[in-house]
Amino acid sequence: MDKSIEEIWSTGFQNNKYLIPPVVVDLYHKKSILTVDKLKSTSKKDNWSIIPIAIITLIFFIIKSKLILGIYIAALMLSMFFLNRKQLAFLETINTSESCFDYLKKLQKWIKNNVKFYTRLLGIGLPLFAYVGCCIFILESNQYEYILESYSFKKLLTTSISILASFSIIGIVGYRVSNYLIYGRLIKKIDEMIDELDLLKK
Repeated sequence: MDKSIEEIWSTGFQNNKYLIPPVVVDLYHKKSILTVDKLKSTSKKDNWSIIPIAIITLIFFIIKSKLILGIYIAALMLSMFFLNRKQLAFLETINTSESCFDYLKKLQKWIKNNVKFYTRLLGIGLPLFAYVGCCIFILESNQYEYILESYSFKKLLTTSISILASFSIIGIVGYRVSNYLIYGRLIKKIDEMIDELDLLKK
């Protein structure tokens, strides 16, 4: 044989008169559907796990005689649950009957936008909400007057900025790490399939 299988394969896809073999299309179609289904399942489980955590958190703070703080944190968690649910609604709109390359590209774009959205939310929103939580804790612990008497305005301002910056870093790093651990392999599969399909189309 003058040409290897690899050369024939490569030449075939570089020539415009050749199309991607149906068996290859079917393979990627099935693989992509399985990946999308896995992403849906993982996302739902991840989001629903917030509910029991919120309940446990509320009970914990009630036991610690911090009812208002417990309600506040549980309410934030539930808000995150419904926000996630709204964001995840996109996954139900994916039409797997169309080209797998097309809907994988849409999914990839949605994932990137989601990462940007939650990075900003946790980088900016978490510090503010966490700071309010700290204030509630101080008020419930009857430490408000003690702190005002013990610290100057400058010291309070510096401490507040440090707390906000710390929560911002914790929020961003925590989200990125958890997102990688839970969804990293699925996102990598989606990116790899898109790259492979893109090469086959060229």
